[in-house]
Amino acid sequence: MPIINVVFGTEPVWPELAAKYDAGEVYWLGEGAPMIQIAGLEGGMKSGKPSLVIRLELPDGKVVMAETSWALFDAAHAALRGRFGAPV
Repeated sequence: MPIINVVFGTEPVWPELAAKYDAGEVYWLGEGAPMIQIAGLEGGMKSGKPSLVIRLELPDGKVVMAETSWALFDAAHAALRGRFGAPV
């Protein structure tokens, strides 16, 4: 499973991607993104614990899927809530 690394800061968050962005190798899926979905998978982990998959549909029609454990995603959520509070 991928590690979730929660980063706090101001833009640009990942300055090392600037050259890739300029070369058209980075897609920024903001407002108007074709599709962003999250699916919960009961028993998705080898351990039998739940996982989730994040699906990103890119403008060129390609699809990126990333899976992580529910526990890691929840920890990332807790870190964001701790920093920014509940969304309003």
